Amino acid sequence: MEQQVRLLRPFSKSDVKKALFSIHSSKSPGLDGFGSGFFKGLSEVLPFLVHSNQGAFIKNRNLAHNIMIFQDLLKGYTRKNISARCIMKIDLSKAYDTVDWHFVEELLKNLCFPSRFINWILVCLKGTSYSLLMNGRIQGSFKGEKGLRQGDPISPLLFVLIMEYLTRLLAHNSGKKGFGFHPLCKHLRLTNLCFADDLIIFCKGNINSVRGIQDAFKKFCDSTSLSANKAKSHIFFGGVKEEVKIKILGLMQMDEGSFPLKYLGVHLRPTKWKASECGVILDKLNKNLNCWASRNLSFAGWAQLIHLVMLGIRNFWMSIFILPYKVTAAIDKCCRDFPWGSSGNRSKLHLPSWEKVCLPKKLGGIGFREGKKWNMALMAKYIWASSSKQDCLWVRWINSIYLKDQNIWSIPIKQDMSWYFKKLLKLRQVSDEVSLRQAEKGGKFRVKQFYTSLISAQKVVYAETRSLEPLLAYPIFFMPCL
Repeated sequence: MEQQVRLLRPFSKSDVKKALFSIHSSKSPGLDGFGSGFFKGLSEVLPFLVHSNQGAFIKNRNLAHNIMIFQDLLKGYTRKNISARCIMKIDLSKAYDTVDWHFVEELLKNLCFPSRFINWILVCLKGTSYSLLMNGRIQGSFKGEKGLRQGDPISPLLFVLIMEYLTRLLAHNSGKKGFGFHPLCKHLRLTNLCFADDLIIFCKGNINSVRGIQDAFKKFCDSTSLSANKAKSHIFFGGVKEEVKIKILGLMQMDEGSFPLKYLGVHLRPTKWKASECGVILDKLNKNLNCWASRNLSFAGWAQLIHLVMLGIRNFWMSIFILPYKVTAAIDKCCRDFPWGSSGNRSKLHLPSWEKVCLPKKLGGIGFREGKKWNMALMAKYIWASSSKQDCLWVRWINSIYLKDQNIWSIPIKQDMSWYFKKLLKLRQVSDEVSLRQAEKGGKFRVKQFYTSLISAQKVVYAETRSLEPLLAYPIFFMPCL
């Protein structure tokens, strides 16, 4: 009831003005007349309606949590003597374009959304039209009959609710006789992970369990008009006998997958990451470097490109796993060679050292961050999340399969732990509960503050003719390479 009232709560002129002036100019209301406050209303109630297995477009949920849980699920899949289990990686075909509008209306009604709010949603959905452009001229138009508009701020929020329907169907079927959970998911009764249209379903590796999954998914497809792209969907088996595999593959009409697999842009396998498998990170960096190499940029322009683009690519991977030292060193080398230049395999003379460049600006640096320590700081937030008992699926997950209600500071590293969790526990050598608490502010972990505590340096005083500050005094605007 409280969430219903929140959706329809009255607002004053001052509230409208505050909302309007608080959004960025590029996020202003569109031609449909619906402002950001309308979309914020739906996003506020989603955490109360959607299970924690969905990590997209919901406040305080993290893409990395889904990836780390999936990495734990893959543990042991290459071994022979493990209990039967299977994982289905399902690709939804043209997910946004095929959603049935009537289903969306019925879904919102069954979730007890107010009728006035439902009407607002339907106005957004049914107001779509498409124009035909031939030889540079518009040759007519037609009304849309289904689907969610790509780029519409409300579309991903509605799709989250649609995937919640599948989660509830799977939860219902998992309670039926004969269904078996994935061996690691019995305690949490977890059956699937969702991030927008990236869907992972897992269960015990037997016919009855897979049939329960298939029944739920078929009902979901019939209701929503969504369907699986069988050519891009795969099943992964662990400890399943060959004759059972054949029956499951025939039942699901999918092919058996192989490792490594790609999930949310990250290549995963049951075994530990190798430095050679992280080449995709360096490939992306080099692609941007080759695009920018011919551009005439000032030193400040180079600094902005490195900070906003190159280090942004690095930060995505470093916020998920602790990267091998060879990889972080190679990334740092790419970043420091770019402004000063290189000749073949030899770097040109660097005016200041990389250690000085990575200092905060107030200490005389440029504000870059040294790879290894920044990786530690990004991953330390997960130790803080467990230590402070944050309310998220990943914290409950590691408590279920690793900690068993023990403290993360006292649990020893065990052989059967996933490789990423072992590395995470080794971070306790460079951090403690006090330092993590000092990096906390307003109930959130401040990565920058913790990183500052890892570096100990005095302010660097440059000669007046070689100061870096004048080089960074002017803003540089650029178009990043696509």
